[in-house]
Amino acid sequence: MTPSSDPRRNLSPRFTSLVRRELQERRFSALAAAVRDHEARAAEQVVRECPHDQALYRRLRELSDGVG
Repeated sequence: MTPSSDPRRNLSPRFTSLVRRELQERRFSALAAAVRDHEARAAEQVVRECPHDQALYRRLRELSDGVG
């Protein structure tokens, strides 16, 4: 493929930035879902809750407010 025929070279910086942001948001959403799943599984166990886990869950909820 010659440089002039490479479609990636024709993308505007703004479009590239939007694509990167979308990818970051998808990764954050996947991470948030995994942490919520972990939180739900941990809540089902009789094991005492760890304060650092609770702090992590609380912070995730703060960060994801309004992100859907």
